[in-house]
Amino acid sequence: MQLKKFMNFKNLNFKKKNGAELDNIEFFRAVQGELKEFITPLNAKKNSAIILVPFKSLSVDKFAFPFANSKKVREALKLQVMPYAAAGSVEIFPVVLEKVGRGANGLVWYVSPDELTEYKYNYKNEEEVGQEPVRNNVNNIVWPAPLPFVSALTDGTGVTLWADEENLCSILWQNYQPVLTRWRPRVRSTPEKEFAWFDMYCKQRELERGEDFIIDALEAESLKIIGDVTRESIIKCPWISSVNLSRSALEGAIGLERAVNLMTRAACWILFMGVIALAGSYLKLNQVQNRIASVRSQSESLYKEVFEPGRTGRIANPVSLARDKLAELQRGGSEGRGFEDMLADLGSIFIADPSMDITVEILRYNAEGIDCTGSAPDMSTVLTFRRAWESRASLAQLDNTQSVSGIGYRFDLRVRW
Repeated sequence: MQLKKFMNFKNLNFKKKNGAELDNIEFFRAVQGELKEFITPLNAKKNSAIILVPFKSLSVDKFAFPFANSKKVREALKLQVMPYAAAGSVEIFPVVLEKVGRGANGLVWYVSPDELTEYKYNYKNEEEVGQEPVRNNVNNIVWPAPLPFVSALTDGTGVTLWADEENLCSILWQNYQPVLTRWRPRVRSTPEKEFAWFDMYCKQRELERGEDFIIDALEAESLKIIGDVTRESIIKCPWISSVNLSRSALEGAIGLERAVNLMTRAACWILFMGVIALAGSYLKLNQVQNRIASVRSQSESLYKEVFEPGRTGRIANPVSLARDKLAELQRGGSEGRGFEDMLADLGSIFIADPSMDITVEILRYNAEGIDCTGSAPDMSTVLTFRRAWESRASLAQLDNTQSVSGIGYRFDLRVRW
């Protein structure tokens, strides 16, 4: 955790016990002396300060949605407050407390945009202070003034009240969760009257009243315990670290939503272009496959027309068969093994392995070799038949093997002497 040695408050007029007004230097020294090691939220940046602000228009409510996306949560909350837009605009600060499955529940703070500003505290003499003052820093974190004091309440139930010369700002807590915020001007009320109002409110709403805790900024004794109480509150309620009711935080959230929307549109366009490119590639693939099928069909037709007009069925490799036919014609068929020798070889294969279940459907013979089309119940028998020819010829090649239902495997075997 990052440690800070000061806390910055809204410009208030603190007074000494004798009624004399503290100047800026004395006020800073007093607060600095009491808050030696103040724990800031985990998301605080360098040179940032926590600023406690007694908001007049602050309101808090709970939400629960079946989605957890921050953009959808903000849009849903905007729709909820839309009926009240006639009374004036309002800014939304959601805080997710828990994610359950795809849903989320949490708290939402409503603040009038007129109260959102970048708070700063000016000092007369920076050298006399001995430390650079907190300026108009966009990294400053703004909390409701009574927020960081919930740890002073037993079981987190009761009322925390911030009192200064002009404001009485309070939060009603139930089990470490805020359920109501209230602001009154100091000239019209007192802490005692505020606590009495909460007594009546809790009684009517049947809520547990709990304890009271007050930070009176006009009393030096109150300032002494701020650091310890706030540190304990952050430990008991880690979600306090994500609260920041500042304009810079609001603009950052809106900017993030715009960036997400822009990236979503860009992703949609990229996806759309990708679909178009994929469709074009698919069409091109179909065209290539159709051309290949057309070339194969023409090759088979030419082979049948030239060499075997009466042949039916598909030809696995018409180019190779045509080459063999041409070689045979060039040699005039005078070379190679005779027809009787071929039959003798075929018979010796079945004699050597009587269990070989091969059905020879078509047998084509020429001087170069034979082309055999047959069937077998399994692939191992086909391979055994091919190996038997390998020992009797220089080439035995399976050109086409297909699984046929009810038969087994149909094959084309090409043997060359």
